[in-house]
Amino acid sequence: MIIRKIQIDNYLCYYDTNTFELSEGLNIILGENGEGKTKFFESVDWLFNGENRELDMLVSAKKLDETEIGGSFRVRVSMTVEQYGEKSIITKSFLAKKEKQNECSTSSFMIEGISENSSGERTQIDGHDLLDRIFPFQIRKYSMFKGEADLNIFESDNALTNLINLFSEAKHYDKYSEKGSLLYEKAEKAVEDSSKLDKKNEVLYKKIEAEIKYLENEKEKYLVHLASTEEEIRKIEGNLQLAESHVSNADALETLNKRIKEIEEKISHLTGRIDENYTTSLFDENWILVNFESFHKEFAEKVSIHSKTRRELQSDHDKQKGIKEGVKKAKAELLNNVVPLPIGVPSKFHMEEMLNDEFCKVCNREAKKGSAEYEFMMKRLKNYLESQAIEENNSENDEPLFKFDYTNRLDNLSISHEDNLKNLRLIRTKIKEVFEYNDERKKDIEELNEQLDKEKLERDRILGNSSIAEEKLIDVLKNYNAWQKDLINRNQDQTGYTTKIKSLLSELKEKKEEKDKIDTSSANSFLIKTRNILRDIETIFIDTKENKFDEFIEKLQTKSNNFFKTINIDAFTGTIIFTRRNKVNRTIVEVELQEDGRTFYRPNQSLLTSMHISILFAISELASEIKEENFPMIFDAPTSSFGENKTAQFLNLIFETENQKILLIKDFLYTDKVTNILSIKKEFENVRRDKAFWVKIERPFDANNLKTINSQVITL
Repeated sequence: MIIRKIQIDNYLCYYDTNTFELSEGLNIILGENGEGKTKFFESVDWLFNGENRELDMLVSAKKLDETEIGGSFRVRVSMTVEQYGEKSIITKSFLAKKEKQNECSTSSFMIEGISENSSGERTQIDGHDLLDRIFPFQIRKYSMFKGEADLNIFESDNALTNLINLFSEAKHYDKYSEKGSLLYEKAEKAVEDSSKLDKKNEVLYKKIEAEIKYLENEKEKYLVHLASTEEEIRKIEGNLQLAESHVSNADALETLNKRIKEIEEKISHLTGRIDENYTTSLFDENWILVNFESFHKEFAEKVSIHSKTRRELQSDHDKQKGIKEGVKKAKAELLNNVVPLPIGVPSKFHMEEMLNDEFCKVCNREAKKGSAEYEFMMKRLKNYLESQAIEENNSENDEPLFKFDYTNRLDNLSISHEDNLKNLRLIRTKIKEVFEYNDERKKDIEELNEQLDKEKLERDRILGNSSIAEEKLIDVLKNYNAWQKDLINRNQDQTGYTTKIKSLLSELKEKKEEKDKIDTSSANSFLIKTRNILRDIETIFIDTKENKFDEFIEKLQTKSNNFFKTINIDAFTGTIIFTRRNKVNRTIVEVELQEDGRTFYRPNQSLLTSMHISILFAISELASEIKEENFPMIFDAPTSSFGENKTAQFLNLIFETENQKILLIKDFLYTDKVTNILSIKKEFENVRRDKAFWVKIERPFDANNLKTINSQVITL
């Protein structure tokens, strides 16, 4: 089948009549995004599959704008096809009538078919029937592909099986195997009925039948378990393969995260040990007194002068008051008329201590009991005690010179400060030590921060080389080990189920042989011979169908890989592998890309696209060989991920293939940034093709006004 011509009238951006005169080989339609390329594909799809609904949305806005209110015109997509020397024309159209500005009604929707024989005689026939005859819907379904995603027609379980049934010789054996099974079942039933007539074997026969039924049920149950386990194994292996590209990174990431955590904990610990609360230390730790000694010295001198002055005043006052002459005389004699120390100095406690030790700790000399020194100290103590008694007995009228003893308090304060001077002198050292300690910890933290930055930089590098987020990358390592264990368990289950199924099949074989022995001894010999013949025939049909099925898959796999290697010449591709397996009483054919016997991990979109196209080309070629008929293939933007160089290689390759192909691409077009003029690159001259078209919007136009849009078809 060859599409000779496609004509589009007033369909969306195709204003008036637009014709594509196509060749038998490779037809390339160039078009930038939004210029009408995809609308061409959609118009053909509408011709093949479109329904009679929302037709007003398909009307050319430019044509509607130019039509007077009440006027009408046809929206039409027509295809001229040549097949077996005959020409056929299929047309889908409807009438659009302008009711008011920007609005129209639609009517007279129809699908017309015209068949023209080699003599030029034309016959009008039903358009649906003509379309299904020349381009069967089963094949049509796998002949049009919009974008790269649509190329993967094998996602559903039965897609490829349907294709194999469509093109493989295996389908011819379906009716025979079904008929053979039916006849065998009837013959088996006749033999069983004949055997049961023998009452002697009836009980044993029924027992064996029940055992066979039980074993059959068990076999089916374990087959379901096995299929489910194999599905789980495939998923786990896929997860493992996905993880293996990350697992080394995940391992490194886990190690890095541990180091980072340790460093952060050290930094946190050191930061907590730094004490920079200097305001608190200034007061609570008396750091404010670091320079106190000079002030204390001045204070002590002033207190001493004040104390001496007070004592002089007190002495004069005592004289004025008429202190007892004996006391004055004794004091004068004792002190040689010098100003005496104040009463209570040394203190009562110190005087008693020196008397007890018989040692004057003021002049640092012995004062043995009975000596003048000892007696002097006793007298001083006695005077102090008397002074206290006199104070208590003083009359209220005997006013003291100094009502409050502030001087004594100042003396005590000065003495107290003197005692603290040793500790205060240590403050400067303590401050220095604290600052030095904090500086050392800050240096340690600075070094740790540098180390932390390096570790985080390494972590960023690992994450930058990974295609998954950090959280998922960390989970990979955890999941990887779990998946490994799961895979071991599932493989053990698979082995167990397989062994159990083999055991059940062996038991079934034994029971069926026992049943056959009873049949041989009890049933009619003619019935037995007939059953055995039909049993063999059924087996032959089933085995032949299976062999043809596998043979077709092998051919498809070989041809697909041939195309695949050619499309990706001088590049690593892997291998396309088709796998046939049973899934709950039906056959599933799966396709995947492998490398070294394992699933290819995350192939890029270009590789996947070329794989899908290779399989489609292989199917098309096999269909041609088996059906002796070629069918066109129409692709809209199938090579978006290729790049122009690979697209050129791809186009040059499919130019060599026999089937008619129509490819719509946006490559090899260039828009001048200064003039905004759209043109075709010179590189397109080197692309081999049978025919090429350029679809572009007629300039000038208003991008915001559909009424100005008209896609022109330029034959290159």
